[in-house]
Amino acid sequence: MKIELRKVFESAESGNRGLSAHEIAAVINSTDIGTEARAEALAMINGGRARTIEGRDALRTVLEADAATAVEHAEHRARTEAFENEVRRLVANQGNLLTPTPNAGGDRDSWRSILPSGNEYRALVNEGTPGAGGYAVPTDVANRAVEFLRAKSVFMQVPGLNIHRFTGGTFVLPNLISTTTPGVVAEGALIPSATANFGGFSFAPMKYADLYEASNEILEDAAFDMRDLIATVMLRNVAAQVDRDAFQGTGTASLSGLTKAGMGTAVNLASGTTQVSWDHVIDAYSDIEAVGAAPAVIWASPDQAKGLRKARENGNNGGYLAGQVTDPVASRGLGLPIHVSGNLPQRTVIVADPTRIHVGVRSDVRIARSEDYGFAQDKTAFKATYRIAGLVVDAPAAVQIIKASAS
Repeated sequence: MKIELRKVFESAESGNRGLSAHEIAAVINSTDIGTEARAEALAMINGGRARTIEGRDALRTVLEADAATAVEHAEHRARTEAFENEVRRLVANQGNLLTPTPNAGGDRDSWRSILPSGNEYRALVNEGTPGAGGYAVPTDVANRAVEFLRAKSVFMQVPGLNIHRFTGGTFVLPNLISTTTPGVVAEGALIPSATANFGGFSFAPMKYADLYEASNEILEDAAFDMRDLIATVMLRNVAAQVDRDAFQGTGTASLSGLTKAGMGTAVNLASGTTQVSWDHVIDAYSDIEAVGAAPAVIWASPDQAKGLRKARENGNNGGYLAGQVTDPVASRGLGLPIHVSGNLPQRTVIVADPTRIHVGVRSDVRIARSEDYGFAQDKTAFKATYRIAGLVVDAPAAVQIIKASAS
């Protein structure tokens, strides 16, 4: 296991605690984890186990086993390459067309090749001109691929979310809607019977899926591990789409996101107020407290996060509320973590109590491979699936959605 990850687990162990959100992000963003280990780690993280001491130890065991396997594979690959290079050398020596050449003494024990060597041949051709021999010069390809940047998930990593795992086709979460109000009862008088009204939130799983095809030639001949790259890309694509829908999904062929009408309490700022201020955030904080909930997170779209972090004590002239420019960029406000994501709609800030948000999970992300999918075309297919069953808020007032004006 790489040194950075080892330090993460050692720090958590020394504090006798589970992993923090920052430490979990370090595990998720690590590029040194194999496909199967990454899927298993994500299952533990999504289930909240990584935040417990037992789950932390189980996650460390998975990563250490994966690291040991990676070392074994690297050693095997090195031995294989050394053997193949030796075979190529022997074949090249035996396969050359040789002719004896008498030396100065007349002996015929000196040999030269009828064909020029590689260096000699390179001197005879124009490498930059394909028709003049450039095709004979191979293009060198690095043994790794560089991936494009993708915004990390900021929804599922927030502590306090209720992740409900279930089996079967649907799942119902009972919800206490209302109760009668108790009152003063005179001595000896009959105590009235209370009434509790129940409802239920229904979760029906929907499937997020991704599919890639690759010819077996490119899988065998690629200079880098194409299988691992495909698996990683699919995992990130699925996670990014779920994250986006968790914030702004319409509920039609997607999750019902937090910004959908009725999921939370919408606060639309007046015309001309294009920036959410800390006054608005404080108002949202107080409104959440008023219904007995506890604010624990601030989600912000990038355009609004910029303004909040640059807010000053006195308009444009005072000191930054977040501190001096030499201090780290503000990651907290009012004691709450600030999570910035391009998956939120523009001009949006959400203040919420995540314990009032519920997510149903039918099955974690699974990676599957089939060599039979494109048998007649000699292709291998790679598939990622994730069955997640809705997103509900049991108290809309506990999720305050502040929307700045467009102009």
